[in-house]
Amino acid sequence: MARRHWLDPLARKVLQAIGDLPADPVRPAAAPTPRNEEASWCIDVNRATADDWRRLPGCSEAMVDLLLRLQQGGVQFSQLEDLARLLELPSALCAQWRPHLVFRWHGDAPPLPDQPPLDLNAGSPTLLAASLGWPQERLQRLISERRRQPFQHLADLQERLCLPPDAVEALIGRVTFGAKPSGPSLPPRR
Repeated sequence: MARRHWLDPLARKVLQAIGDLPADPVRPAAAPTPRNEEASWCIDVNRATADDWRRLPGCSEAMVDLLLRLQQGGVQFSQLEDLARLLELPSALCAQWRPHLVFRWHGDAPPLPDQPPLDLNAGSPTLLAASLGWPQERLQRLISERRRQPFQHLADLQERLCLPPDAVEALIGRVTFGAKPSGPSLPPRR
């Protein structure tokens, strides 16, 4: 079976139209089964709407709000494991979501985590400086804000420190926020 080109669908169609790529092979339509119909819809995780997220079994309004706040802040996900850690999804729910999620990166390549998770609410200033590589002013804001109130999740961190999307993306899968009650809790919006 021929491999599909790595380009996004629109770019692939343009290249096929000008003759730089061969046309996609025509595949015979398979008779749909209940399982095929069930998995036939997909969500582009980094462009999903609230209604898209709500289609997923077990996706609470708190999860939808958190995901949309991160998306509005420009944060993108590169794999299900990052999403599962952020939302604290059980394995069974991850298995149900997997067939419906598509991780398309919009922009430059995603950063890959290379360290064990760092607790941003409990890490020493020296450890934070060494692990994050942030400017001193940003580290001081982080320490000051966590004294005022511990961070709940990445969206809370991004909003309170006014972090750019690339700084938050670099933290996905690399940081934790200490022990907290089950499920993501959301602070009131300011």
